[in-house]
Amino acid sequence: MYLKRFLSILIISQFSCFQTTAAPELNDSKLLEESVNDMYIVAGGGLGGAVLGLSTLSFVEEPGDHLKNILVGAALGVMGGVAFVGYSTANKGRDLYYDGGATNLKTPDFATSGRIAWHKKQFQKNSYSSKRELPFFVWASSF
Repeated sequence: MYLKRFLSILIISQFSCFQTTAAPELNDSKLLEESVNDMYIVAGGGLGGAVLGLSTLSFVEEPGDHLKNILVGAALGVMGGVAFVGYSTANKGRDLYYDGGATNLKTPDFATSGRIAWHKKQFQKNSYSSKRELPFFVWASSF
Protein backbone atom coordinates (compact mmCIF):
# COMPACT_ATOMS: atom_id res chain seq x y z
CA MET A 1 0.00 0.00 0.00
CA TYR A 2 2.65 2.48 1.06
CA LEU A 3 4.98 1.39 -1.72
CA LYS A 4 2.32 2.04 -4.36
CA ARG A 5 1.57 5.45 -2.88
CA PHE A 6 5.28 6.31 -2.73
CA LEU A 7 5.85 5.21 -6.33
CA SER A 8 2.86 7.18 -7.59
CA ILE A 9 4.02 10.34 -5.79
CA LEU A 10 7.54 9.80 -7.12
CA ILE A 11 6.34 9.39 -10.70
CA ILE A 12 4.05 12.40 -10.52
CA SER A 13 6.82 14.56 -9.08
CA GLN A 14 9.24 13.39 -11.78
CA PHE A 15 6.81 14.30 -14.56
CA SER A 16 6.15 17.70 -13.01
CA CYS A 17 9.90 18.48 -12.86
CA PHE A 18 10.78 17.68 -16.48
CA GLN A 19 12.21 20.56 -18.43
CA THR A 20 11.44 20.39 -22.10
CA THR A 21 13.46 21.86 -24.91
CA ALA A 22 12.12 22.57 -28.34
CA ALA A 23 13.51 23.02 -31.79
CA PRO A 24 14.12 26.67 -32.69
CA GLU A 25 11.19 26.84 -35.08
CA LEU A 26 8.67 25.67 -32.46
CA ASN A 27 7.22 28.22 -30.12
CA ASP A 28 6.29 27.32 -26.55
CA SER A 29 2.53 27.32 -27.09
CA LYS A 30 2.78 24.87 -29.99
CA LEU A 31 5.09 22.61 -27.99
CA LEU A 32 2.73 22.70 -25.02
CA GLU A 33 -0.26 21.94 -27.25
CA GLU A 34 1.51 18.97 -28.85
CA SER A 35 2.61 17.66 -25.44
CA VAL A 36 -0.91 17.88 -24.07
CA ASN A 37 -2.25 16.09 -27.15
CA ASP A 38 0.35 13.36 -26.67
CA MET A 39 -0.69 12.96 -23.02
CA TYR A 40 -4.34 12.73 -24.09
CA ILE A 41 -3.45 9.96 -26.54
CA VAL A 42 -1.58 7.98 -23.89
CA ALA A 43 -4.31 8.50 -21.28
CA GLY A 44 -7.00 7.60 -23.83
CA GLY A 45 -5.11 4.42 -24.69
CA GLY A 46 -4.95 3.52 -21.01
CA LEU A 47 -8.63 4.25 -20.50
CA GLY A 48 -9.60 2.26 -23.58
CA GLY A 49 -7.47 -0.66 -22.42
CA ALA A 50 -9.07 -0.52 -18.97
CA VAL A 51 -12.55 -0.58 -20.54
CA LEU A 52 -11.57 -3.60 -22.64
CA GLY A 53 -10.17 -5.30 -19.55
CA LEU A 54 -13.38 -4.51 -17.70
CA SER A 55 -15.46 -5.96 -20.50
CA THR A 56 -13.71 -9.33 -20.13
CA LEU A 57 -15.19 -9.71 -16.63
CA SER A 58 -18.62 -10.53 -18.03
CA PHE A 59 -17.27 -13.72 -19.61
CA VAL A 60 -15.95 -15.37 -16.43
CA GLU A 61 -17.73 -17.17 -13.59
CA GLU A 62 -16.19 -15.13 -10.74
CA PRO A 63 -15.43 -11.55 -11.90
CA GLY A 64 -13.83 -10.71 -8.54
CA ASP A 65 -11.05 -13.21 -9.21
CA HIS A 66 -10.11 -11.55 -12.51
CA LEU A 67 -9.94 -7.85 -11.60
CA LYS A 68 -6.34 -7.82 -12.74
CA ASN A 69 -7.68 -7.87 -16.32
CA ILE A 70 -8.56 -4.19 -15.86
CA LEU A 71 -5.00 -3.32 -14.88
CA VAL A 72 -3.51 -5.45 -17.63
CA GLY A 73 -5.77 -3.81 -20.21
CA ALA A 74 -4.89 -0.33 -18.93
CA ALA A 75 -1.18 -1.14 -19.01
CA LEU A 76 -1.41 -2.47 -22.56
CA GLY A 77 -3.39 0.59 -23.61
CA VAL A 78 -0.79 2.94 -22.11
CA MET A 79 2.01 1.02 -23.84
CA GLY A 80 0.16 1.23 -27.13
CA GLY A 81 -0.42 4.95 -26.66
CA VAL A 82 3.26 5.55 -25.89
CA ALA A 83 4.27 3.50 -28.94
CA PHE A 84 1.92 5.52 -31.14
CA VAL A 85 3.15 8.86 -29.76
CA GLY A 86 6.77 7.78 -30.19
CA TYR A 87 6.16 6.69 -33.77
CA SER A 88 4.31 9.87 -34.69
CA THR A 89 6.97 12.05 -33.03
CA ALA A 90 9.73 10.25 -34.90
CA ASN A 91 7.89 10.78 -38.17
CA LYS A 92 7.39 14.52 -37.57
CA GLY A 93 11.11 15.06 -38.06
CA ARG A 94 11.13 12.85 -41.14
CA ASP A 95 8.20 14.74 -42.64
CA LEU A 96 9.90 18.06 -41.90
CA TYR A 97 13.04 16.82 -43.62
CA TYR A 98 11.30 15.47 -46.71
CA ASP A 99 8.91 18.41 -47.04
CA GLY A 100 11.86 20.77 -47.26
CA GLY A 101 11.52 22.39 -43.86
CA ALA A 102 15.13 21.80 -42.85
CA THR A 103 16.77 21.84 -46.27
CA ASN A 104 15.39 22.01 -49.75
CA LEU A 105 16.55 18.66 -51.15
CA LYS A 106 13.70 18.13 -53.62
CA THR A 107 14.79 20.83 -56.01
CA PRO A 108 16.23 19.61 -59.33
CA ASP A 109 19.32 21.78 -58.75
CA PHE A 110 20.40 19.49 -55.94
CA ALA A 111 20.33 16.22 -57.85
CA THR A 112 23.41 14.01 -57.88
CA SER A 113 25.29 16.14 -60.41
CA GLY A 114 24.37 19.30 -58.51
CA ARG A 115 25.64 17.85 -55.24
CA ILE A 116 28.92 16.80 -56.85
CA ALA A 117 29.41 20.28 -58.31
CA TRP A 118 28.61 21.89 -54.95
CA HIS A 119 31.09 19.64 -53.10
CA LYS A 120 33.78 20.36 -55.72
CA LYS A 121 33.20 24.10 -55.35
CA GLN A 122 33.35 23.87 -51.55
CA PHE A 123 36.53 21.82 -51.71
CA GLN A 124 38.20 24.30 -54.04
CA LYS A 125 37.12 27.19 -51.84
CA ASN A 126 38.57 25.56 -48.72
CA SER A 127 41.71 24.00 -50.18
CA TYR A 128 45.08 25.72 -49.89
CA SER A 129 46.81 26.85 -53.05
CA SER A 130 50.20 28.46 -53.66
CA LYS A 131 48.58 31.89 -53.60
CA ARG A 132 47.17 31.41 -50.13
CA GLU A 133 49.08 31.45 -46.90
CA LEU A 134 49.57 28.04 -45.31
CA PRO A 135 47.81 27.38 -42.04
CA PHE A 136 49.65 28.23 -38.83
CA PHE A 137 49.70 24.67 -37.53
CA VAL A 138 50.83 21.79 -39.73
CA TRP A 139 50.69 18.20 -38.50
CA ALA A 140 53.50 15.90 -39.57
CA SER A 141 54.55 12.52 -38.31
CA SER A 142 56.99 9.84 -39.30
CA PHE A 143 57.81 6.36 -38.10
